[in-house]
Amino acid sequence: MVNAQPKIDDAPERRPDAIEEPSAPTDTQTPQPADTAEVPAPVKKKKDGHLYQIDFVRLFTFGGVILDHVILGLAPATAMAAQGLGLLLRYTRYCFFALTGFVLTYQYRNRELHAPTFWRRRYKLIGLPFVVWSLFYWTNRHYQQGGWDAIRGIFTDGASERLALKSLAYDLITGNAAYHLYFLSVSMQIYLVFPAVLWVLKRTWGYHRYLLAASLTFHIWLLFHMVRPPLSFFESGVPGLIWRYLGVTLFPYQFFILAGCLAAYHYEAFSGFMRRFRRPLVLVALVTIIVTLVYFVYNVDQGEEMFRATNVFMVHNAFAFVAIIVILYVCGTIWQDRRSSGSIADRFMRTAADRSFGIYLAHVIVLSTVLVSSREHLDAPLWINLLLTYLVTVLGTVYLVEVLRRSPISLITTGRERIDWRIQRWGRSSFVAVVGGTIGFGVYESVNTELGVLITATSALLLLSAIVVGVKQSNAAHDAKPARP
Repeated sequence: MVNAQPKIDDAPERRPDAIEEPSAPTDTQTPQPADTAEVPAPVKKKKDGHLYQIDFVRLFTFGGVILDHVILGLAPATAMAAQGLGLLLRYTRYCFFALTGFVLTYQYRNRELHAPTFWRRRYKLIGLPFVVWSLFYWTNRHYQQGGWDAIRGIFTDGASERLALKSLAYDLITGNAAYHLYFLSVSMQIYLVFPAVLWVLKRTWGYHRYLLAASLTFHIWLLFHMVRPPLSFFESGVPGLIWRYLGVTLFPYQFFILAGCLAAYHYEAFSGFMRRFRRPLVLVALVTIIVTLVYFVYNVDQGEEMFRATNVFMVHNAFAFVAIIVILYVCGTIWQDRRSSGSIADRFMRTAADRSFGIYLAHVIVLSTVLVSSREHLDAPLWINLLLTYLVTVLGTVYLVEVLRRSPISLITTGRERIDWRIQRWGRSSFVAVVGGTIGFGVYESVNTELGVLITATSALLLLSAIVVGVKQSNAAHDAKPARP
């Protein structure tokens, strides 16, 4: 059912940092009856400021990332339909950064931001997982190249150690330990400049549309040149180095970041507009997507390389990315209006939002193991192979993240504190760990060695975490017993 409470989105927009003066009593006010105190005051419902529509957008965006990576790993360049779908899924890159700007601004638009405190908290939640997963993927890359011998070879002599440290430092700076970690690198850049961005927004009220227009102009100019030979200024030296790594800086994404910031800063007006014009917005977005796909097919038929036709930095593809983000946000507002608190769907969405960051971080290691088997069946129908690879990757990643969230290493691997050990069910976790280990051993022996090892190792971590939880709960119960007289 649609929530019958008045929506904040229907209120007129005002400056987020404006202070409302309390209204002074007047002589014309109606006097209250003497027995007013006997009438029970209506109980006000606690306002729920949670952005449920953002949970909806985030869930589909993380799912889209995994599907895009599956297509990139399996679909040949000649598979027009799969590559067209992959093109549309590139919206996820820009949507991530728009969501980042939106959520940060929504949290701080009406209150002061203390930059050191903000940085300390944010870098703890994203910096620790970034370092840990970078180390993991860096080590895994060496293992894939030469097994344990390659790992031991790092420590054979000083030259090897220096080279390894240089490689690791490069991956930490560029987010290149795995192809998806650039997102964390760019996010940390956003956190660095966000206090200044918020300061500017609060002092340029009335000029935000001009800031957005300037940002869009720069965005189009930059994308236009990123897919072409660089200007002579960027061909060598420090400018050349910056140009080479533009994709892991915030510059190609600044328009979407600022758009997210401004949408949240003017949340009441923005949300009201998105609700009021749902149908025409979706219609225009669908037309934009169709036109983009038609142009994509035309370009490929004219001989353009598939990599260039589906490039995330092509200016004409960006219109479809905006269209998809608009559609998802509109659908999110529908979910926000019609959700039933405490329902299965509501609990699922909340859990998915909690796990989404961990799923993003972990899905690449799971996908890499699944692709070992998927690439052995390239003669099978492509869509069946894509679907099965996607489903197995999602299930494996969810299992891994659920285990990590219950383990002592949850904070450094998922960016969230471990699920409280006092509410965990160590018996159920132990049973799941045994079943998972059995499945992992079966997969190792019959289907896929690497995937079997990953499932078995994950199950071992779950069993170890369950034992730790069981001991803690037993000790707590023993300490809570009253002493005998």
